[in-house]
Amino acid sequence: MAKLVMLVDDSDVLRKITVFNLKKHGYEVVEATNGEEAIQKLSEGIKPDLMLLDIMMPKMDGFTVLKKLRENDNWKDIPVIVLTAKGGEEDEQTAMSLGATMVMTKPFSPVQLIQEVKKVIGDA
Repeated sequence: MAKLVMLVDDSDVLRKITVFNLKKHGYEVVEATNGEEAIQKLSEGIKPDLMLLDIMMPKMDGFTVLKKLRENDNWKDIPVIVLTAKGGEEDEQTAMSLGATMVMTKPFSPVQLIQEVKKVIGDA
């Protein structure tokens, strides 16, 4: 069965490129344009094998989503790759302290993303 990836990012362009590459490698993808939408989808029973989570988003940022994931028994074991455009060490440390599996700085290559997704999901 195909692994499910939830992609949470407010950038339409990044989502399009990422969804294309994930699907090309056999993953199913659920998209959310902000943190509130991601939490809503999780609340509706969607449970991804991995979440790709942007930090800087409207309505609810990635750090808040990460906190909510780790506080919820149904979601706390979902691995999360945090995507950050800022590249500040602070973001990476904050994300890791909140339970992120890893942090990737934008822009990243589609090849690099797929390698990391496979590594985290266990398809490598």
